[in-house]
Amino acid sequence: MSLQTEQFAVYTEQEGLPSNTTLAIQADNYGNMWLSSIAGLTKIIKTPGESNYTFINIDVADGLQGYSFTGASWKAANGEMFFGGFNGLNYFYSGKLNQSLPDVVINGFKISNHPVNAGTENSPVKKDINEVDQITLSYDQNDISFEFAAIHFSRPQRNKIAYKLDGLNDDWIYDNRRFASFTNLAPGEYLFRLKGANGDGVWNDNEKQIAIKILPPWWRTTMAYIFYVVLLAIAIFTFDRIQRRRLLKRARETGRIREAELRAQLAESENERKTKELEEARQVQLSMLPRELPQLPHLDIAVYMQTATEVGGDYYDFHVALDGTLTVVIGDATGHGMRAGTMVTTAKSLFRSYGPNADILNSLQEITRCIREMNFGKLSMCLTMVKIKGNKLQMSTAGMPPSFIFRRDTRVVEEHLFQAVPLGTMEKFPYEIKDTTLKPGDTILLITDGLPELKNSSGEMYGYKRIRNRFEDVAEQTPEQIISYLKNEGAAWADNGDPEDDVTFVVIKVKK
Repeated sequence: MSLQTEQFAVYTEQEGLPSNTTLAIQADNYGNMWLSSIAGLTKIIKTPGESNYTFINIDVADGLQGYSFTGASWKAANGEMFFGGFNGLNYFYSGKLNQSLPDVVINGFKISNHPVNAGTENSPVKKDINEVDQITLSYDQNDISFEFAAIHFSRPQRNKIAYKLDGLNDDWIYDNRRFASFTNLAPGEYLFRLKGANGDGVWNDNEKQIAIKILPPWWRTTMAYIFYVVLLAIAIFTFDRIQRRRLLKRARETGRIREAELRAQLAESENERKTKELEEARQVQLSMLPRELPQLPHLDIAVYMQTATEVGGDYYDFHVALDGTLTVVIGDATGHGMRAGTMVTTAKSLFRSYGPNADILNSLQEITRCIREMNFGKLSMCLTMVKIKGNKLQMSTAGMPPSFIFRRDTRVVEEHLFQAVPLGTMEKFPYEIKDTTLKPGDTILLITDGLPELKNSSGEMYGYKRIRNRFEDVAEQTPEQIISYLKNEGAAWADNGDPEDDVTFVVIKVKK
């Protein structure tokens, strides 16, 4: 019964009690209820963090004096419990019953109801399913099932198990069939989780977990979307050329437009077309940026981008994995105009595919491979990738400016510079990775080359040393205040003029 809502629930044999006749009720020191009846003794456990109850029925095989009890019961001051029966007295300490935890094992995996064996040709698992921690499946392998068990040899018939598929199930599913089936899963990332309890309802919080990734069909892959964009650009370009030739032919045939006037009109039309293309490219560039910043309990994040008068290629993005790992990228495509916009579109698509990969170096190699396969010529992508999980940070850079980390304990800014070529230039380049630990108050500053290469009226560049010194001055402020300060610094340095290249910052602060 709930005193707040003035409501109560009724439990009978249908919910798991051995009898509808209850003779005595006692509460132990651990929040559990004990009931004696004419058919044995029952322990009622409320599952932590959830609203459902578990009924553990104890009988003669567990050491009871008999199945029938009287109404006599008592709990001593030290927590020892007594229940009287017709054949004697049962007494015990609730907390000293079976506390050994069960093992949870996965002993079967099926796709479309067909068993999957490790190591066979085209098998998605390379070792025994109980040893696998991640599985990658194609879009047509989205009907899967698992067989599993909770291993504990004290009254194993009473062992319990629960499972949950993060990304699909909101709550744990308690089912003693030892079988879970998931059909028609959409492409995406999932996490299959298992936990078990022994016969006395003691749950093992050491879960069994398998990360599952279902790939999209080919027509929804990164390469397919890039192909669609290129095909659309070719169609627009072809239509424009046909229209211009038609106008030129008509003008020459009628003789109504002199050649000089025609050239002037064509020049004006070409300028309008280029202006429109630049604006479209700028809008494409801005549309590639995330609409919302990640909201994480231990991090504050702020970003800033000022686009140049001619379209540049700056880009930043985020990804938050199911385990809370934050992946951050900031990049700068070589060149300007539509070519740079195309590279930003490509980088966005490739980050969606390879950003969730826990291995930064593998992600950089795969992105380089894809860019080289597209034959962009001299076009490439400079990129910094950072992963933050808890207080652990990993970073690597391909042709980008240094990254700065302010250490609150020492009040010193660390400068992390990598000697590496941009993505798409060299196959299998040995990119470097750095690991470090973050503490509360530490602040990370990621930049492109827009601010350090910003020139004043005398042609002098702002420079990296000045950025480091100014960042050290304001690093203890909030990310928004840091960005506002650096933005005003750049505007004052350039006499409020438009920058020749995009200016981009990403600031991440560990909350105190």
